[in-house]
Amino acid sequence: MEKFTKYMKLTLVTVGLLSIVPVVSSAKDVQQGMGRNIPTFESFDLNSDGHLTESEMKEAREKRVQEKKDEGRMLRNSKDYCEFSKVDSDGDGKVTRDEFKTYQMKKRMN
Repeated sequence: MEKFTKYMKLTLVTVGLLSIVPVVSSAKDVQQGMGRNIPTFESFDLNSDGHLTESEMKEAREKRVQEKKDEGRMLRNSKDYCEFSKVDSDGDGKVTRDEFKTYQMKKRMN
């Protein structure tokens, strides 16, 4: 009976841990907070150089829209995208990770 009890405890722990895996893996592409599908800086930084240009943001946005279409997902707010100049707060023609994050936080507040 003692072996059976140990086996059941181990099974319960294993099942509990395995139930966490899908939650963790689905959170990779979504930034922290509110569980909404918010794109990450990395998903826009197509050439991985640490900043975004206007053309890079446009290309990443088009790629994101196409992926949603291919998956058959609704394209809510697809026309309501941000203007590059609103994200590029210092006007230097490049969006940094901090500028991107600040813009997203402001957008969430509205």
